[in-house]
Amino acid sequence: MVKKASDFDDFLVATILADIFDPSGSDDIDFVSRKIVDGLDAYGMIKSNDCNNKEDLAA
Repeated sequence: MVKKASDFDDFLVATILADIFDPSGSDDIDFVSRKIVDGLDAYGMIKSNDCNNKEDLAA
């Protein structure tokens, strides 16, 4: 049986990541999400994929 993460689990992880990478407490979701992605990328936890070419994008 595969367990699915609850909405609370997702919220908790997002909140913790926001506190780590954006300690300013901003309410701007786009700013906070960019800070989280940049922080995870800087620590090598995710791989950055830059798509500047429309051919690289899925149809």
